[in-house]
Amino acid sequence: MSLRNEPLDWQVESDETYVPVYHKGDLVGFFKQEYANQITQSLNEDEVLKKALRIACTDLLKKTGGDSSKVNNLIKKYIKISERPKFGSRAIALLLNERQKELDLSDQEFSKFCDTFKVSPTELNNIYAGASIDDNLLLPLTRILGITKERLLEVRDGAKVVSDQ
Repeated sequence: MSLRNEPLDWQVESDETYVPVYHKGDLVGFFKQEYANQITQSLNEDEVLKKALRIACTDLLKKTGGDSSKVNNLIKKYIKISERPKFGSRAIALLLNERQKELDLSDQEFSKFCDTFKVSPTELNNIYAGASIDDNLLLPLTRILGITKERLLEVRDGAKVVSDQ
């Protein structure tokens, strides 16, 4: 329950093995008790975050003199920016950032590390900036990232790559 005794959007009502889960009073499904509370808590938190994003975007548009009817477009923009990229240079840049953290290296140390594998600091910066990745960088990047060439091609090109056999 909320502070004003209003029911939360997502609720669990039962102590049975499989419990019903409700959304705004409508039955949406049954879950094992051990998962139901965590699921409904996550979904309620998601609702709160969506409301907060809507309020923030509305406030931003009001302060900048933007059209408040464009709030949904602004929300979509921020959600898209926040999503993990699945393919392309941004996805490879993210893999490089994760590898840097995994190795516990500073930016300068990681740049030198990549340079030893024949990815220059300029090429590394170009990847981070979203430039396309040339085929001649594939082998060095596979070594840096510790993944196969096929997997790297999948990430770069966004499609399942058939290996040349």
